[in-house]
Amino acid sequence: MPTIPRARGLSLVASVVAPLLGVTACSVSATNTSSSGSTGPAAVASTDTRPSAAVVTDYRSYVGGKEAKADAKQSPITLGWVNVEGGPGGSPEATLGAQAAVKYVNDKLGGIGGHPLRLNVCTVVSAEEEGQKCGQQLLGDKSVSAIGVGNLYLGDASFNSVVAGRKPVLVGVATGPTLPTAANTYSTFGDLPHIFATWGTYARDVLKAKSVAVVHTNTPGDKIASTAAVQGLKAAGLSVKSVGFDVQATDLIGPVTAAGAGTADAVVPISLGAGCVGVAKALKQLGVTKPVVSTPLCMSPDVAKGLGGDLPTWTYGVAQTLPADTSAPDTRAFLTASAEVGLSKDTASQVFAPLGWSTILTYAKVLNTIGADKITPAAVSEQLKKFTGPVVMGAAEVRCGKYKDAPAVCNDQARFYQYQGKGAFQPLTDWIRPPR
Repeated sequence: MPTIPRARGLSLVASVVAPLLGVTACSVSATNTSSSGSTGPAAVASTDTRPSAAVVTDYRSYVGGKEAKADAKQSPITLGWVNVEGGPGGSPEATLGAQAAVKYVNDKLGGIGGHPLRLNVCTVVSAEEEGQKCGQQLLGDKSVSAIGVGNLYLGDASFNSVVAGRKPVLVGVATGPTLPTAANTYSTFGDLPHIFATWGTYARDVLKAKSVAVVHTNTPGDKIASTAAVQGLKAAGLSVKSVGFDVQATDLIGPVTAAGAGTADAVVPISLGAGCVGVAKALKQLGVTKPVVSTPLCMSPDVAKGLGGDLPTWTYGVAQTLPADTSAPDTRAFLTASAEVGLSKDTASQVFAPLGWSTILTYAKVLNTIGADKITPAAVSEQLKKFTGPVVMGAAEVRCGKYKDAPAVCNDQARFYQYQGKGAFQPLTDWIRPPR
């Protein structure tokens, strides 16, 4: 959840070493010893039970487009876009994924009823008040009828205070703490508390764990994520001890020990970059052999480099189809289509690129349903209110308003994958929900 304070990892599919994209998952063994010394579980329910209609591979049919280029002479249909990037902790891949999807819609799917789709992009760099600037920019642009959000873990409160429901907002994963309750906002992949709650279900039902050690970086984003994970684990009836460590720390034997990793039934690291490396090394030095269930942000090239060339063979939870699991048809569709419009493998594998792609294609579907000459904020809001999916690379069910305390949350499911080393991932579970 890299050594800089960012909440990128809050979401849920992370940057994966580029060569992994070319490797098809192989079968998982009953146990698997990792670079941290941990042991992974056997596959339990690895079948993806989504109905075929929920696995989006035909983008033209999905958005209701046609095999043609948008007509550059037609007036553009404009979406707003806001994301944290340009400074430490930014997620530029979210915007790159969204821009690639816009290009794909325009080059391959006929635009929106023949009209070109375009983005009015506003970025939050490093301060909460910058969200206010983005809200004013996108609210003030009368051509913008709807707004897409990337990883707005910072600036979300000031952004929401300005927009205040006057234009609809669509986000993949709601990483900002105010997004789940924001007016006229829809999160197709869920928010942190509901996504991380599935760690509790997995630990209880699959690992049969009774106690869990949570180790996290003391950054704003990772504190939010760890709090959500702890709540989910406790909701499953597990005993949890959570310990934070400074972002600059390299020797993590102390915090890993303090969290009780030596005696816990499972370990949950919430960090990225050097933090993941430090946790993996500490677990190995301490001889910890219990399962490690990580967020996907530990699946980055800098982690592999820090551990001698490969990722920790941990279990990773994700709120979408894993971009490295090329056995999944919707992953293959995304990688092929995004490459056609110039999105690199490195970027396509990173945490928020597929989410940005998915958000734009969902909007294209909604806008085509409305009709290019009838698009207004009210019309888009009406379509989003009754949107039930499917979502590109997402879980089968989309149900906005399911949670009264988080009305923007439209999903609460995740899957868990075992990394086996040398680029091979194996699904361990079907889509699972928070503890019941």
